[in-house]
Amino acid sequence: MTHAAPSDADVRPILRARVRRAHARQPDTVVLDELGLCRGSVRVDLAAVNGIFHGYEIKSDRDTLRRLKNQVAVYNQVFDRATLVVGERHLDEATTMVPGWWEVVRIEATASGPSLKQVRRPKKNPSRDPRALVELLWADEALALLEARDLARGVRGKPRRVVWDRVCEHLTLAEIADAVRQHLKATAGQRGSQP
Repeated sequence: MTHAAPSDADVRPILRARVRRAHARQPDTVVLDELGLCRGSVRVDLAAVNGIFHGYEIKSDRDTLRRLKNQVAVYNQVFDRATLVVGERHLDEATTMVPGWWEVVRIEATASGPSLKQVRRPKKNPSRDPRALVELLWADEALALLEARDLARGVRGKPRRVVWDRVCEHLTLAEIADAVRQHLKATAGQRGSQP
């Protein structure tokens, strides 16, 4: 007996529960829905933030893969790890569209609802982009990073792109990534006003 293909809305609560279970021993984990990346040009379906930054993209059998190439390019810039959660119909094609470090999880339709099965294990992203990461900080957060290091002279009151550039010039990728994770955890309830 065949079961109806699950939609994104069917899969999301199951994925969220799976992510929460995976991080049950890390009480500082924050799970965010529809987080905007690269100044809102792309939204990730789900993101987990704790000691790492992990993005999850859902492509159910009811979706198309039209936007996946652009989404992958952006996710590759910011996430420590990324997971593609994909329906059977798109599994082969979508798997070839994501780098080998991405985890791939197949959506299976069952009588009791969708179930998720790992197809490929995740690895660490080898090439994040500090500028794409720093754009997840609000301008005042980025300026505070500079102030703490006595590097804010000349950028106070300037457009946020100037502040972000200064952060990238003087802070390491690890320092920026840590600041972004702390910011996302602290502002998890205020996400409507993110940059």
